[in-house]
Amino acid sequence: MDMPLLEGIDDSFLAELIAEGRNDPETVGLLLHGSRALATHRDDSDYDLIRIVTEDAYAARRDRNALVEKSAAVGLPKLDVLYQSQARVERYVADPGWYTATYLSAKVLFDRSGEIAALLGQMATEAGRIAREQTPAAYDDYLNSFVRSIKAARRGDDLGRRMHAAASASALVRTLFGLQSTWPPYHDNLAAHLPRLEEVQGWPAGYLSAALLRLIGEGDPTFQQELEARVEDLMSERGVPHEWGDDLEPMKVDASLRRTS
Repeated sequence: MDMPLLEGIDDSFLAELIAEGRNDPETVGLLLHGSRALATHRDDSDYDLIRIVTEDAYAARRDRNALVEKSAAVGLPKLDVLYQSQARVERYVADPGWYTATYLSAKVLFDRSGEIAALLGQMATEAGRIAREQTPAAYDDYLNSFVRSIKAARRGDDLGRRMHAAASASALVRTLFGLQSTWPPYHDNLAAHLPRLEEVQGWPAGYLSAALLRLIGEGDPTFQQELEARVEDLMSERGVPHEWGDDLEPMKVDASLRRTS
């Protein structure tokens, strides 16, 4: 099954890759990922590919330590190819991890039977379910880092304040995406996803990007308190309460500063 060539990418080059895969009986599917799949590439960016091959072909490559191929032939774009088997990708469905965002953002270039596209759909669904299941824990991580940052600020510990504020930013990303049953993208692709998150969760346009920058930058305690109040309101509205009590309440801003919208 051939997929439409992607807008903004050298069609002739991809057409050659698709034809090569179609004519190779060992190739089950071909995925494009990275900056070219996301249309954030430069002219000299690599073509990052995942080539899914038969179990026998995968085992043979594994045995000769040839699961990664890099090519920089003169006059041709640079290629970075990872070889996978369908069975290995299937295992990723139930066990999401650092690699999940790669597959969820990949574009299917070639799918011999249609099973690869279906597999990626299953991966998105299952990863989203797990992200939602992990939302309370991510929220707890966010609050823990918030409390530690405010305590550090009150001790005059600027390094501790900023480090814990930065940690809270990562936990907040997992919290907010999990709330939408969505596996978070890689940090360098966050900017493309935050506007939709703001829209469905009621954040002002551009707020989340600015908030994350402030957390990982200055870690201002007053801003952290204002942000925590917004987050807590959102989580309460969505039925995700926190279990914090005596440690959290003294660190929070006055209720009068909570959002009224």
